[in-house]
Amino acid sequence: MATDSHDLSTESELLTSLPDIAVSVQGFGSQDTAQALGNGVIHLLHEVGRFIDISSLDGVTIAVDYDAALRDLDRGIEGLRPEERTKDGILTGVGKAILVKRADDVKTHLVFAAEALSCLALKEADSGLFYLALALIAHECAHVEEHARRNRQFPGTLLNEESLGFVPACLRQFSEAFWCEYAVCRASANFAPNEGDGFREALKLRLEPARREAREAIKAYRTHGDALRVFNEVGLAVIEPLRMASYLFGHLDGFSGDLTDVTIELPTNDQAFVAGITELVSQLRDLWDRRDHWESHDDMLVLGETAFDVLRLCGVDVQPSANGQAHIAVPITLDTIP
Repeated sequence: MATDSHDLSTESELLTSLPDIAVSVQGFGSQDTAQALGNGVIHLLHEVGRFIDISSLDGVTIAVDYDAALRDLDRGIEGLRPEERTKDGILTGVGKAILVKRADDVKTHLVFAAEALSCLALKEADSGLFYLALALIAHECAHVEEHARRNRQFPGTLLNEESLGFVPACLRQFSEAFWCEYAVCRASANFAPNEGDGFREALKLRLEPARREAREAIKAYRTHGDALRVFNEVGLAVIEPLRMASYLFGHLDGFSGDLTDVTIELPTNDQAFVAGITELVSQLRDLWDRRDHWESHDDMLVLGETAFDVLRLCGVDVQPSANGQAHIAVPITLDTIP
């Protein structure tokens, strides 16, 4: 088997939560290679499932054409927008945990790009590549667990396409992004001991240019006057560092067992981001500590409110207005005049 040479656990008596699922390997010319890869992935899922609850896993797709696999996945509900690869100019996604409806149940289907897991088809996989594949699989498995936990607590919330106003929709989108990645990185940290530096670098790459990119977007707004455009552009510059901080501190909190001093890990002296990320991490830790005892699904919305606070400090103030719309104000300051 692809991973027999790697000892993953000394607690082999623990039962796995892996259900009886299908693993679809697509796009390989060699049936033997496809079978070996599928077996390698099943083996890792079995091991990860001893420690992460993946009992609500729907199935796994491993595809050479990852983008097509995302688009073509049957999600069980008509009209849902097809999933797309995460691609932001710095990172390119190679795995995704996608909510699906199967009869009356909400489950999670995992889709992986074949190149990210191809080492698992080898009898003697390169150790570095193997542990990268393990970290990826464990991360996506932790999404399965996180989805299931929220679905048990708040049935009918996931995959609910209720119509929200602009500001509430943004609050939920930001909050879910921060919470999910923090919780998932914390739950899977021990399967990814070498990922910390990667998360630090990703945070640095987004945080260092954030204020400059926000200012440039606001300067451009003084000419084009498109409020939604400036919200999207400044929002991207501001929200991405917060999202990357959610990854990093979830990983650090899960791996070390001790709560890391946030300011030590931040590669910036910009107080809007220092204060904002510190508050965000404090909120994430509180949500984690009572994750089975939230009063409502909206408990997480404090995270989105923190993001809006940082956005305001960076020059764009968003408030709800009539009919679900938003009032977007961009105050004039000396550093945002063209």
